[in-house]
Amino acid sequence: MNHNISVVLLGAGSSKRFKSNQLKQNIIIKNKSLLDHSRHFFAKNFNCSKIYIVVNNNVNIKKIRKNENLILGSSTRINSLREAMKFIFDNNLQTKFTLIHDIARPVINITDIKKLINSLKKPGIDGSTLGYPITNALKEVDKTYVNYNLYRNNLWASFTPQIFKTNILYESLINTNKSSINIDDDIELLMMNNFKCTIIKSSPDNIKATYIDDIKVLEKLL
Repeated sequence: MNHNISVVLLGAGSSKRFKSNQLKQNIIIKNKSLLDHSRHFFAKNFNCSKIYIVVNNNVNIKKIRKNENLILGSSTRINSLREAMKFIFDNNLQTKFTLIHDIARPVINITDIKKLINSLKKPGIDGSTLGYPITNALKEVDKTYVNYNLYRNNLWASFTPQIFKTNILYESLINTNKSSINIDDDIELLMMNNFKCTIIKSSPDNIKATYIDDIKVLEKLL
């Protein structure tokens, strides 16, 4: 894959919703940890790229490959991304584009990623995300009580991988450096700074391991 793309794999979270004695990143599915499914995918398809693995001290990491760098992340997504980008810029390793992926999404489709990369060729586009149109009815819920209906027209779920012009991503981080805000994904960071982003329809099997029951679904997909 293009050597002008760096890959950041985010996996420093504490998995609070996972409700297991084992950290989500270390869960074994089909003889590989959740983390290693993403590592192996990008090692195969981005062998010319630098890969930055952002984790916490409790994540099990096997042998680091030649093109991989291990970075200690933070309890929040935005600060983990800051740590990765700081390492990249401090060591003058920046490339034209940066692709970011959550390791909790082990079912990755190379065709989707190629579409994502091509989307940045459009004039004026600074970042792009995979996503899928909302097809289910949406409800605002208080515990188990439904408050009201949300209309799904024009609503999409966005998820990783996401790709950015590296200088724009870094500028967005710098602009929010003194802010205490948190973000749901990195596209939100660019939107907060008035940069233009696009969304590409993903394969529907790009699911995230959030709850323990998700592992059974992933076992069937991997």
